[in-house]
Amino acid sequence: MSDEEINIWKVLGAVGKGVAKSLQLVGDGVSATAKAVNDTNIAVRSSMPVTEITSVFNTTDKTLRFINRETARDEKEVLGQSAASLKNEQTAGAWIPWYDPPRFGEFAVRRLEIIVDGVPVIYIWQKGEYVYWTNRLDSAGRPAKAYKMPGITHVGGKRTLVVRYDPDEGYSAFLSNVVDGG
Repeated sequence: MSDEEINIWKVLGAVGKGVAKSLQLVGDGVSATAKAVNDTNIAVRSSMPVTEITSVFNTTDKTLRFINRETARDEKEVLGQSAASLKNEQTAGAWIPWYDPPRFGEFAVRRLEIIVDGVPVIYIWQKGEYVYWTNRLDSAGRPAKAYKMPGITHVGGKRTLVVRYDPDEGYSAFLSNVVDGG
């Protein structure tokens, strides 16, 4: 091999090392950016107020099921004209899921449901400063119309969920201050 060929290979080797180092730096930058985005999402979620339902009062004559689609452990059957605590070994109650598209994913897993006779009659979620509810979903499975939840509806703190039925209006719910001593 001549000196000229050796110099060409040295140059190509140096260029290759430079390209590899550049790719490594880009990869490190992409990784750091992804980590920063993830850390920001965690910080945003942990800095948002949590609204926690500690008990459900069922003022109807029907048995209802309370289901948190975000957390499977938060599921409870509540007999007609009775109340049930949502406290268990892991938690003091059920956190109302956040749903604020596009930040928090699909509504199917970002809601509480009240189910009567196997049919969801109320869907509940947090968005912005308030708790909302609906009784209908659109064809894409999102709230057809959102209503601000009656009662103590500002996000943050512990609440009791009261479910009621009116023959003319159907099922509805409101949030009150905790009445179970929690």
